[in-house]
Amino acid sequence: MRNAWLLFWSVALFAQSTDQALESSRQRIDSIDDRIVTLLNERAQVVREAGLIKKKFHAPASAPGREEQVMRRVSGKAQAPLAPTAVEAIYRSILHEMSAMEAAEMEKESRTR
Repeated sequence: MRNAWLLFWSVALFAQSTDQALESSRQRIDSIDDRIVTLLNERAQVVREAGLIKKKFHAPASAPGREEQVMRRVSGKAQAPLAPTAVEAIYRSILHEMSAMEAAEMEKESRTR
C-alpha cells in the first residue's frame, strides 16, 4: 500500500512539475499565435484591397502563377525543424481561405453596385 501511495504522489508531483515547466513555453506559443492572427488579418485586408483593384480593372480573382510564386518563396524560407512541405501545406490552406474571402468580397461588391 505504501508503494502505491508513493507511486501516486510521484506521478502527481511529476504532472505538476511538467505543467509548471511548460507554462513558459505555452505563454510564448500563445503570444506567437496572437501575432500570427494579427498578421493573417493584415494579409486579409491587403487581399481585400487587391480584390477591389482586380474588380475595377476586370481582372480575374484567381492568379495561379502568383500562387505558385508565393509557394516557392515561402517554402524556401522554411527552417528546421519546420520542413518546406509543412510550410507549403500551411500556405495552401492560407491561400485557399484568402482566395475564397477575396471572391466573396468581389461578389459582394458586385451586388452593391
